Amino acid sequence: MNRLAYLALWLYVFTVPWENIITIPGLGTLSRFVGIGAVGIGLLYVLLSGSLRFHRAHIWGVLFVLLAALSYFWSIETADTLNRVFQYGLLFAFFWVLFSVIDHPEQLRGILVAYVLGCYVAGSDTISNFLSGSEAYYQRFAADGFDPGDLSFVLALGIPMAWYLAFKENSRMVWLYRLYPLVAVMVILLTAARAGLLGVAVGLLFVFFTLPRASWRVKALATVLGLVALWIIPVLVPADSFSRLATLSEELTQGSLNDRTNIWLAGWQNFSDNPILGVGAGAFGASLRDHELFRDWVAPHNLFVSIATEMGLLGLGLFVLMLVSVVAVLWQMPALERGLWLTVLAILFLAFMAQNWEWRKQTWFVLGMIITHWKILYPAWMPVKQPLLVLQAEKR
Repeated sequence: MNRLAYLALWLYVFTVPWENIITIPGLGTLSRFVGIGAVGIGLLYVLLSGSLRFHRAHIWGVLFVLLAALSYFWSIETADTLNRVFQYGLLFAFFWVLFSVIDHPEQLRGILVAYVLGCYVAGSDTISNFLSGSEAYYQRFAADGFDPGDLSFVLALGIPMAWYLAFKENSRMVWLYRLYPLVAVMVILLTAARAGLLGVAVGLLFVFFTLPRASWRVKALATVLGLVALWIIPVLVPADSFSRLATLSEELTQGSLNDRTNIWLAGWQNFSDNPILGVGAGAFGASLRDHELFRDWVAPHNLFVSIATEMGLLGLGLFVLMLVSVVAVLWQMPALERGLWLTVLAILFLAFMAQNWEWRKQTWFVLGMIITHWKILYPAWMPVKQPLLVLQAEKR
């Protein structure tokens, strides 16, 4: 049963980076249905395995989801709140099932492989759209159904994961992991996402700082890939993409970040009116329909502004406590693993600042993988399994 649950999770994680490419009209993305199946099989495995185990982060996470459900009773847009509660429920179940099903280093690396391979699918679709001239926005390209900014972070997260696999895996696929940083950089430049460019820079720092422990062949490969990138990227990537990316410094210091600062200010005003419980989970866009600057549904473009506005200080506090509980385990990990997840978290934090990723699969996936990796590295710190339906709380 563990094998079946693992394979279902593997397939789900594989679909996550390209989730918007295939949609079922009137029902949603294919990835959502794969995820429901994977979570269902995972929960069945947990029940049959005779153990329910939690890390402290799961406690804060389930309280966060419960508060989102309760916010239905004071939400200004109940339909959006119900949809968001369903998303949170599925994401939390995914977060917990990862921790419960993945028990071996090989399984954990396999899940990372699934994400990186999924990134190749999204990257290939982006390149296909570029070659066919199918733009997401003017001179900006992305995989079908994706916002270029979102996609840039999805792919940037894969850079440290792929490079970590290049150290840990010995199969023929190791070349896919070694080549991935170059592919990701090229595709992210095609998106012309300025915030995503910062994510790329952070991801490449992991490559740079781990090179001293690599073999001479890997060092030579990295040098060759760097030279190839300097030659091929200016040839393939449109000049307009570079022009937009070149405005990053000006936009950060003098601009409105594509009107984001105005959105955040409006969100702050709504938060000030409902500071404790917010306007209801998923209701940020609805809260700006009567705002003098927008008069329409608007995405918050910032995780912390989004949660604070929708679920108040209480919701934001629960989410931050979950994050802190996850980050706390990093300092107990070996240097390579700590560097991997600190890099991934840094990229994720950049995504938090530019996008409202509290409902995105990548957020809950990363948090789940960190505490799962910790559990695998230090199994002695986890309680011994008990009979079926006996709840076990992680002691640290």
